[in-house]
Amino acid sequence: MKSKGLERLLRLLLVLLGIGIGLAVAQLGLQWYRLANESAMPAWMPAAGYAGMGVLGGIVFLLLSGRILRRFTQLSGAMQKSFDKMPLNQVMSAVIGMILGLIVAALLRSILTFLGNSMATMMMSAILYLTLGTLGYNIGKRRSREFTLMVTRLSGVHEKRKTVRRGYASRKYLDTSAIIDGRVSALLKTGILEGEIILPQYVIDEVQTLADSSDSQTREKGQRGLEMLRQLRTENLVTVDPADDDSTRDVDVKLMRAARDCGGTVITTDTTLQKAAAVSGVKSVNIHALADALRPAVTEGMTVALRVAREGKEPGQGIGHLPDGTMVIVEDGKEHIGEEIRATVTAVRQTSGGRIAFARL
Repeated sequence: MKSKGLERLLRLLLVLLGIGIGLAVAQLGLQWYRLANESAMPAWMPAAGYAGMGVLGGIVFLLLSGRILRRFTQLSGAMQKSFDKMPLNQVMSAVIGMILGLIVAALLRSILTFLGNSMATMMMSAILYLTLGTLGYNIGKRRSREFTLMVTRLSGVHEKRKTVRRGYASRKYLDTSAIIDGRVSALLKTGILEGEIILPQYVIDEVQTLADSSDSQTREKGQRGLEMLRQLRTENLVTVDPADDDSTRDVDVKLMRAARDCGGTVITTDTTLQKAAAVSGVKSVNIHALADALRPAVTEGMTVALRVAREGKEPGQGIGHLPDGTMVIVEDGKEHIGEEIRATVTAVRQTSGGRIAFARL
């Protein structure tokens, strides 16, 4: 214990508790004696019984006080660490479960009133409250995800109406593979992904685990992911979500469940996760697929067919356009204005006005 005064006070309380338990045991024993014997109880027996059991209970708890206090200190420290790791929704669910357990215990306590108010019934009531309160706490803690989902569904009608009426964007959940890929920061800066960008804490933990791996390639990926996490946090591009799902250790399953519960979207580069999300009815965006969609339609060395529409700025040049609007400057194409030609692309340039390709016949 940190304070000697507090330790002495707790020892005194434990001794008093032992005396109370001893008195309760004495009362219960005297009641059994009266029921078992028709003759009158000797006058000295109640006083001796109460005194003896009270002193015995106090001595026993005094001898055990050191061990009880050490166990209590360890238990309180473990509970504090557990609360520090628990997200807010899990704490609320556990507290509500404990309150419901105590309410059920209070209802059952009324059944014991027919036994009268005695030390035995008080002990039974204490055990009842302790058992059901602990049971409610554990159930609430384990079922925090279902509790949060229930609250979300109860209030989801209004949120869905707001989404339809105002066009609110859904949440986007970042996967570990998307963070390691390294392109997610530039993607988020473009603003193409609307809505709140969520970075779950268990994804951060998985990246840290990869960075501590004994395999050099895995460790390199993890360190690259940590650098990307630092950049995302520094530039305030993401919101870290501490909520966790204790029912599974699979990060992909946790991610899909979180996205499914709020109608969100998973951002990933893992095709396996993307297929699993599709089967589960969860929206997903694959950065690789997005990059392929934005890849230039024309590349160097490609042969294209186009119609030369007009003369270029430089002597002998002709200008045409591809079906996607890309301007093509054809060397020696002036002589073929108005004709359909085939040309080989020699270079592609991206300008503020669009993409320009250079080609020769």
